[in-house]
Amino acid sequence: MPTAAEPLVIECAGCGGRGCPTCGQTGQIEIADCPLRIVPREVWRLLELAEMYDKGLGPVAGGTLDQAVTFVEACRQVWADQAVWRNEDEAVRR
Repeated sequence: MPTAAEPLVIECAGCGGRGCPTCGQTGQIEIADCPLRIVPREVWRLLELAEMYDKGLGPVAGGTLDQAVTFVEACRQVWADQAVWRNEDEAVRR
């Protein structure tokens, strides 16, 4: 688990490592706590819904999923991020 003394350092998703106000122009984000604790509940829900959508269970009209265009865009981002992480994980294993 990351700590303040040994943080997890990842590329800033906001700027792709180029530097922005979110990352203090470093291109990196330091995580000093368990990532499971700092990811908001809404993001976990999005990940769950994106997985369901990927398997053919798309959003239905009404409720929180009424914003279908936004949901589809968010799913595409989730899938792209997951592909990057899978590729990096496979590269590390080689």
